[in-house]
Amino acid sequence: MAIKQLNITELDFDKIKDEIKSYYQRTDGPFKDFDFDGSGLNVILDILAHNTHYNAVLAHLAANESFISSAQLRKNVVARAKSLGYTPNSTSASAVELTLTGLNAAITSLPEGTTFTSSDTLNNETYNFVTFKEVGAPTTPFTVYQGAIKTKEYIFDDKVPNLKFEIPDTNIDKTKLIVTVSDSISSTQKEVYTQFSELPGVDGTSALYFINENPNGKFDISFGDGVLGKKPLPGSLITFKYLTTDGPAANGLSVFTTSDSLFDSVNKPTIKSSAASSGGGTNESIESIRANAPLQFISQNRAVTVDDYKALVRANSTAESVSVWGGEDNDPPEYGRVFISAKPVTETTLSEEEQNRLLPILDSKGILTVRPKFVDPEFTYIYFNLFAKYNSSLTNLSAEGISALIKTGLGKFSDNFLESFEGVFRYSQFLNYVTDLDPSILSTYARVYCKKDFDATTSNTAPYKINFNLELETPLDPTESLITSTGYVSNGITYFFKDEESSTANIRNIYRYSLNADKVEILDERNVGTVNTLTGAIELADFNITSQTTISIFARPISNDVAPKRNQILEIDLLNTTIESTVDTIATRGTSGASEYITTPREK
Repeated sequence: MAIKQLNITELDFDKIKDEIKSYYQRTDGPFKDFDFDGSGLNVILDILAHNTHYNAVLAHLAANESFISSAQLRKNVVARAKSLGYTPNSTSASAVELTLTGLNAAITSLPEGTTFTSSDTLNNETYNFVTFKEVGAPTTPFTVYQGAIKTKEYIFDDKVPNLKFEIPDTNIDKTKLIVTVSDSISSTQKEVYTQFSELPGVDGTSALYFINENPNGKFDISFGDGVLGKKPLPGSLITFKYLTTDGPAANGLSVFTTSDSLFDSVNKPTIKSSAASSGGGTNESIESIRANAPLQFISQNRAVTVDDYKALVRANSTAESVSVWGGEDNDPPEYGRVFISAKPVTETTLSEEEQNRLLPILDSKGILTVRPKFVDPEFTYIYFNLFAKYNSSLTNLSAEGISALIKTGLGKFSDNFLESFEGVFRYSQFLNYVTDLDPSILSTYARVYCKKDFDATTSNTAPYKINFNLELETPLDPTESLITSTGYVSNGITYFFKDEESSTANIRNIYRYSLNADKVEILDERNVGTVNTLTGAIELADFNITSQTTISIFARPISNDVAPKRNQILEIDLLNTTIESTVDTIATRGTSGASEYITTPREK
C-alpha cells in the first residue's frame, strides 16, 4: 500500500496545521481514530505547525532578499548592487554661483570654509553655504555648496584583514569627499587618493580608494592591497574631508548674506547669485538602485548604446529620469551627436555645473566621433474636463467632496505615472485609476487637452518656437480655432492668439487679437505665425511686449493617448482642469431615476 506523503506547500499557519492533521488522520495511519482537537495532541500540532510556518516564511524571505529584483531591505539591495559593481548615489549638496562686489581690496582670496547664509522664509530655515576649496579670485564668480565641512582621521593598521574605515555621517555628498594619506602622524606630506572607477591601468602603485555603502547606510572606505591599488604603509594617517548637507531642502535660494569673520563688519561686500541654488538631492532610493545597477553592469563602463549613456548619467549625477537619442533622430537632425536630457529628483533640469562635470566622463567612454550634448527637458501639460458619476448611498461625501477627492488623485497620478521621459498618458488607465479612487465612483469621462508655456521677453528678436510634439485635432467647423492662448500686454492693450485656415495642407495661420468691453474679438494682425497640425509645431513672429510674460498655448491632441518624445515630459495641469461630479440617479433610485440620468456629451 502506498504511504501518503506529508506535502506542505502552504505558508498560512492554519492551512499548515490542517495538512499535518489530515496526514495523521489518513485511513491507513495509526492515529486515524484520535481526536486531535480535543486532546493534548492539539498542542503538539500547534508546535509542529508553528515551526513549519516559521521555517517556510524564513526561507521565503531569505530567497526574496537574495535577488536585487525582489529584495525589500535597503542593505540587501545595496549588497546585490555591489556584486554588480554599483555604488548608490549619496545625498547631494545644493550649489550656487556667487559674485562679490565692493570687496575690501585687502581680501585677495577666500579660504576654504568661508560661510554664506540664505534663509528659506517659507519653512523658516537658514542654510549655510561654504567654499569647499580656496577661491583665488573672489571678485569673479565662484561656487559655494550647502552644508558643513568635516574631517575624520584614522590610523592604518595593516594587521587587520579587510580593513575598512567608516565615515560617521549618513548625509554626506560623496562627490565632495577628499581622501589623503600621510606616511605617519608627524609627516607633513599628504598624498591625495582618487576614487576607483575602472580597472584598466590600475596596478600596485595606483593611489586609489574604494567606497561602498554599508548595512548602516553609511559609507565605508577601503584601500588597495599592493596589487590592485596602492596599500598605505603601517601607521599611516588617513584623513577624510567631506561635506555634510541637507540635500534638496536648500534648493531654490537666491538671496545670500555673510557674517564670516573674514569680512569687515562695516565693509561687507554685496553678494549676487547667478541663479537660485540647485542640485541638492536625497540619497538614491531602493527602486532607483534596483533599476540602475543592472544597467551599469550591462554598459560595462562604456558609452555605446542608449542604455549605456543612461546608466552613466544616472550613476554620476542626481538624475532620476534620463532620455537619450541619436542626432539622426533629432529635430532637426544633427549627425555626430548624441542628445541627453535628464531630470533630477527635486529639480526640473540638471544644473549647468553638473552638465559640465558629466560631459568629460561621457566623452572619455564614448565613441570618438560622437559628441554628447545636454538639452533641458520640455514640459507638456495635460488638463481635462472631467465628469464623474457616483453613488451617493456609498459615501458621505458631497459632489464637491468627490471632485476634491478626484483632484487630489490626479496629482498622485501625475507623480506616479507621468513626470518622467517614459511617462505615457494612457487614457484607459487614467479612467480606471480615477474610477478606483473611491467605491462610490461608478463611471468617469474626460475630455483631454494640452498646454505649452513659453516666456516672451522684451529683448527677444527671433521667432518663438513652441512644439507640442504630437498631432493636434483640427476643428470640424472651419471658423473655429485649433489653439487659444493667455494674453500679454503691449502699449496698454492685452493681446491673444488664435488660428484660422490657410491654403496649405496641415498648416494653419495664427492671428493676433484683443477684446473690447463686450468681450468681442478685435483683429489686430493676421499671419503672425503658423501651426503644423501634424507635428504640433508652432512658430510665432517676434512681437512687442511691455514686460517679460509667460504665455500659455492651449490645444487638443488628436488622440486621448499622449506619448512623450525625446526630451518631452508630461505633467497634469490641475489649475486648468475642471471636475464635475453628479449623482448616478439610476444607481440610487433604480429605474425611477432613469428619466433624470444625464449622459455626458463628447463635446460641449
